[in-house]
Amino acid sequence: MRKYLDSEGLLYLWGKLAGKLGGKVDKETGKGLSSNDFTADEKIKLSNLTNYNLPAATPETLGGVKVGTGLAINQGVLSATGGGKADSVEWDHVENKPDLALKSDLSHVYRYRGSVTNFASLPAEDNEIGDVWNVETTGMNYAWTGQDWDALGQFFEIQAITNAEIDTIAEA
Repeated sequence: MRKYLDSEGLLYLWGKLAGKLGGKVDKETGKGLSSNDFTADEKIKLSNLTNYNLPAATPETLGGVKVGTGLAINQGVLSATGGGKADSVEWDHVENKPDLALKSDLSHVYRYRGSVTNFASLPAEDNEIGDVWNVETTGMNYAWTGQDWDALGQFFEIQAITNAEIDTIAEA
């Protein structure tokens, strides 16, 4: 069974964490997290650093852009040269297409039909593949496969974690 942390448990856990962090060293104004042990050479090197700007793209300099098929660089401007409009590409010309399920590929989907009292009350006739019924006595949902009822899932209970359980975890 899964457990969750309610507001009382969270306050209790926070108290445990605060107790464990009680010995930490607080930040002091004007000081960093570690000692300043840079050498003179390192300080000079760091003080001379400037932000790096990528060069403008030209036919000779890519400027951080890799030019592939259907692209060209002209006077530092990257352009699509594949023809057509930029917002319309024929699906047949798209490379590395993701695996998709097209609407025409879907033959069956789940359709909720209602609730029945128990498993024995599930309809024995006139079912279509994907029909889903809830069984009230167990909270289980069943889908018709074309031959049998397939159990999909049911309700479950979640309980709050206790302070004693938090103690056990915090002591580990």
